[in-house]
Amino acid sequence: MNVNADSLWLATKRISLYVLLCLVTFAVCFPLIWALSTSLKPKSEIFATPPTLIPHTTTFENYEALLSGRQQYYRSGEGKQETGPSPAQFFTRWFVNSVIVTLGSTLISIVVSTLAAYSVTRFRYWGRSAIPYFSLLGYMVPSIIFVFPLFLMMVRLELTDNLLSLVFGYVCITLPFCMWLMWAFMRSIPIEIEEAALIDGASRYQVFADVVLPTALPGIIAASIFSMIVSWNDYLFGRVFINSLDNLTLTVGVMLFFEGTHVDWGLLMAASVLMTVPMAILFMALQRHLVAGFGAGAVKG
Repeated sequence: MNVNADSLWLATKRISLYVLLCLVTFAVCFPLIWALSTSLKPKSEIFATPPTLIPHTTTFENYEALLSGRQQYYRSGEGKQETGPSPAQFFTRWFVNSVIVTLGSTLISIVVSTLAAYSVTRFRYWGRSAIPYFSLLGYMVPSIIFVFPLFLMMVRLELTDNLLSLVFGYVCITLPFCMWLMWAFMRSIPIEIEEAALIDGASRYQVFADVVLPTALPGIIAASIFSMIVSWNDYLFGRVFINSLDNLTLTVGVMLFFEGTHVDWGLLMAASVLMTVPMAILFMALQRHLVAGFGAGAVKG
C-alpha cells in the first residue's frame, strides 16, 4: 500500500509540475501567439467583440503587403490616389539592413574576442589578468553612455546615416561580454592537448585552428547568439545613428507603423512576427550550445 501511495504521489507531483510548466510557457508565449493570430485576421475581425484567438477567416494579406512592399493606405473618393511612401514598402529593405548589421557586428565581435581570449589564457605579459575584468566592466556600463561619444566619432568619420556606424556601435556593446565569455571558455580547455600537438610538430596556427577552435565551438556559438540577439533587438543606436528610411533597421522602422491616430494592427503584428521568428528559430536550434557555453567557466579543466 505504501509503495502504491508513494507512486501515486510521485505521479501527481510530476503531472502537476508539467501542467504548471505548460501554463508558464503559454503565458510567456502568449504575446507572440496573439501577434500571430492578429496578423492572420482581416481588418474587420481584428476589433471584433468578443476577441478570438483563432481567426474565423484566415488571410495572408498583411504578410503579402510586407513582402511585396505595396502601399499601405489609399485615399477614398472618386479617382483614388496613392498616399506617400508607407512603412510596408521598406520592410524588406529594413530586414536586409538588420541582417547585414547583425552579421557584421557579430563577426567582428567573435573574431576579436576569440583571439583576445586565447591571448589572455595562453601567453604571459603584463596586465593580462586584468583584461577580462576591465572587459566585463565595459559591459556593465549602460549603452546610453556610449551613444553620444560614438555619434560624435561617427560624425568625424563621416559615417552617420551609414550601416557601418551601427556595426561599430553594436561591437562596442557586444564585444565586452563576448570577450568575458570566451575567456571563461578558453580557461576550461586543457593546455595539455595543445602541448601534445606542438610536440607532434604542429605550428601555433595549426594548434589554434585545428585544436582550440573546434574545442571552443560551444563557447563561440553561445557568444554569437548573444551578439546577434543584442544587435537584432537594439533600438537606441539605430534611432540615433540612422536618419534615412532606406537605412533603418527593423526595430526602428516598425515604429513608423504608428502614423498619427491610425495604426494598421494587422501589418504591425505581421512585422512583429517576422522580426521574432528568425531569432527564435536560431535560439531553439542552438540552445544546447548556448547552455554549454554559458556554463563553461563552472569547471576548469
